[in-house]
Amino acid sequence: MLRTFNRTNLLSPFELIRVRDVLKSNQGESFVHGAAEFAAGDMEAGLRTMASAAKAHDAAKWTVVTYLPFLWKPDTHMFLKPEVTKLFADRVGHEFALRYRADLDIEVYRCLLDLVACTRRAIKELQPRDNIDLQSFVWVVGDYSEA
Repeated sequence: MLRTFNRTNLLSPFELIRVRDVLKSNQGESFVHGAAEFAAGDMEAGLRTMASAAKAHDAAKWTVVTYLPFLWKPDTHMFLKPEVTKLFADRVGHEFALRYRADLDIEVYRCLLDLVACTRRAIKELQPRDNIDLQSFVWVVGDYSEA
């Protein structure tokens, strides 16, 4: 599983270290089970499980807990890179820009999914295949600067 984490460019080197620490620890199995639970639809329970497993490793962060569900079900889940996503939401006038909190609260994630649904509708002529395409769109728009 660590090879999968190493092959994407979504996580920063610091986040990768935190994920490795969690997965190699006694809490690794619990974290993966929580991610599977989250991906399968019980997002609230899965988030609690992942947060609990990751907390001891300073890895209870949105980037860490949304990573596996996003990879497993990119048609349903979204990877949350907070800063660029807040910039994107602000630029498109979505409430996520105001409602985001670093605390792992399921309502923040639900608001993210609403942002994703609104974005999908707004760019339907671009025919995004899944949330991987939408993540790329969010990244480009959110990270854009005139300079």
